Amino acid sequence: MDTVRKEGIVLENDNGNLTVQIFRNGACGACAARGTCAEKKTTEIQVFSYEDIKKGDKVIIEGSSSEVTKLTAFVYIFPVVMMLVGAIIPNVFLKNTGMDSNLLTLIFVLIFLTISVFFIKKLDKKVKDKKLMRVRKI
Repeated sequence: MDTVRKEGIVLENDNGNLTVQIFRNGACGACAARGTCAEKKTTEIQVFSYEDIKKGDKVIIEGSSSEVTKLTAFVYIFPVVMMLVGAIIPNVFLKNTGMDSNLLTLIFVLIFLTISVFFIKKLDKKVKDKKLMRVRKI
């Protein structure tokens, strides 16, 4: 099983609920705009650990790369698919109703985007309970 490993620093420990600052790497070094964009160099993530980890401790966060890839793809692709469905439905099924098709398309796209956001929030709650990421103190 391939794993994703990131090193970070614990910013906060609230009864095992850790806020960890992760430093980004990778693509910035090869990019022509290196250093000129507004991309953040760090990101903060929330993970849970039973270990005795204190603020300022260095940790390694590990998780299954296939699970992370699946979830990332779903979070980015699902809203786009839902918006496309929302754009197609009024143009196929409601085109001869005499209503403004552009307005109907906009309304349906917004409704389907909202539905996708609710699904992703439910998925987020499920994933938090699964504890896909493991934390080790360095």
